[in-house]
Amino acid sequence: MATLTSLYLCSRTVYAAVGSPTADGAHITAAAQMQLPEGCLINGVITNEADLADALKAFFAQNKLPTSRVALIAGGSQFMHRILSLPAMSEKKRMAVLSHELSTGGAETKAPLDDYMPLSRDAKTRTDTVLAARVEQSVIAGYDALAKAAGFKLTCIDLGLAAPIKAVRTIPDLQQKTFVLLQFDDDTISATLFVRGQYSYSTRSRLFNPRGSVESGTEIAQKLSGILQFHIANKSEHQIGTVYFAGSTAEDFAVCRPGCEALGLAVEIFPDSPAVKLPSGTHLADVLYAAGNLIAR
Repeated sequence: MATLTSLYLCSRTVYAAVGSPTADGAHITAAAQMQLPEGCLINGVITNEADLADALKAFFAQNKLPTSRVALIAGGSQFMHRILSLPAMSEKKRMAVLSHELSTGGAETKAPLDDYMPLSRDAKTRTDTVLAARVEQSVIAGYDALAKAAGFKLTCIDLGLAAPIKAVRTIPDLQQKTFVLLQFDDDTISATLFVRGQYSYSTRSRLFNPRGSVESGTEIAQKLSGILQFHIANKSEHQIGTVYFAGSTAEDFAVCRPGCEALGLAVEIFPDSPAVKLPSGTHLADVLYAAGNLIAR
């Protein structure tokens, strides 16, 4: 398969992974990251296209990243998502059901674009569990304009949450585990709950305390406590046993560990995948979203 440049945009950092999907994972030949100018991107929303485009041009040039096929992974408040259970039906009917369900109880959208990612299938009932997503067409148009201004060809855009879900699927040791994945992105943290290896729930929020501070460790423990309470309220028979860290520093790990262990959670760095080949010295936890974007659905 032709090489792709996977691009993940955060609040103040851009991550890239160059490679291609394989039958059971991905082969990644290069990875890079760079700090972005202050204020050009806030929670996935482009706030200064000119500065962001200039920064991305420099990023591609400095790291010699291919520009002909770029797969963007994005997130933030402009993307809404929901888990749905859908019976077997035609694709046309399925998209109609998605549109109806995403219009119920969600934010009003003028020109929505809907998509979904299969999560699991119940063979007995012929029911699919899917992760449905919706975004305004104007958001996609904004990313397309950014790509043209920055000099790269945008081939696809995916929901940020899809990356860790796909990555977890490639790691056999996680398939029967119930755990929380914490992804650190500048001053934003995403917490994703997996129950026996299947995506269940996620939150994304800003950190109010500086990363690496004792206060940030306490704040993150409080966020984890909320997820534990949510899980208990759902009366799951599977206890959360571990919290995995991705995108974190040694300081993040150190200040968060006491609070996590006080909640009865083992604390580990997100593991590498046997199906995702990475450049020497690079770990999956360092480039989880950019790398996970290269794994086929």
